[in-house]
Amino acid sequence: MLGDGDALAELHARSRAVYYGAGGHEVAAVPDERYRESWHKMVADDRLTVLVAVSTYDIAGVITLDANGVFPTNAPDEKRVRLVGIFVEPSQWSSGVGSTLMARFVSITRQADAVGEVDVWERNSRAIHFYKRHGWTRDGTSRPGPAGADYIGFVHQQ
Repeated sequence: MLGDGDALAELHARSRAVYYGAGGHEVAAVPDERYRESWHKMVADDRLTVLVAVSTYDIAGVITLDANGVFPTNAPDEKRVRLVGIFVEPSQWSSGVGSTLMARFVSITRQADAVGEVDVWERNSRAIHFYKRHGWTRDGTSRPGPAGADYIGFVHQQ
């Protein structure tokens, strides 16, 4: 079934194997049972929204966001929508799938009158370029990531 946890786990594993590998960190391109179960939980989680892009009957990409969507920040009158992840089938990279999913996310944040936020692995130069091209800017935050490289925070302001 399109958008089920197994299919999304497989897509995510293939995508992340390529971008982590490009940054010098090897991860499995095939999800194990635990990895699949985490995707099943995300799909079933009422707090998350999982949107799937389809290309000729196959899943081409997926975007996951905080379904509660809007939450307050320390800044007065500022709300944020968290982009949990955006993943595109590697064979579909540069085809517009990611841009279509991003446009949907930006539309959701605009409707909520909120700021988008996401963390990106600092060695994923392709993703960083993608976010910057779509109007995202660094927010100065970071958290530890794999292979001694941090995840760095970005925001998308309306």
